[in-house]
Amino acid sequence: SPESHLRAVFAKMGLGDREIVALSGAHTIGRAFKERSGTTECGYGQGTSYTMAPACPRFDKTPGFGMAGGMSWTKNWLTWDNSYFTQKRAVPEGGHGKDMKDELHWLPTDAILAKDPGFSQYFQLYAKSQDAFFEDYAEAHRR
Repeated sequence: SPESHLRAVFAKMGLGDREIVALSGAHTIGRAFKERSGTTECGYGQGTSYTMAPACPRFDKTPGFGMAGGMSWTKNWLTWDNSYFTQKRAVPEGGHGKDMKDELHWLPTDAILAKDPGFSQYFQLYAKSQDAFFEDYAEAHRR
């Protein structure tokens, strides 16, 4: 199950449910690519309205943008915030991150964070409080 997988992987590093959810929130930035993980149909140069021009600006503000494509977990995937926890997603039962209904990536290991009793208390906390997410993420990242 996704919850067992997450706990087994993170337990090897001495991390518990709070740290798992906080570190998963790092998906607020970045994208997944078909060529790298195979968890999405979006690959290099093939993306969503959030990962293709003009939604993919360059940090240095020069014309163009970095490599287009992939599928992000959040709409503003270049912004560090708590939107991973706040954005509603259309996820099919047993979703595999390939549902393009809302153009956001969402894996079974992401979905279980909002459902499992041990994880959901932190998922809900971080949805309500960006400060709590930032504090817990920093602590978990240090560990």
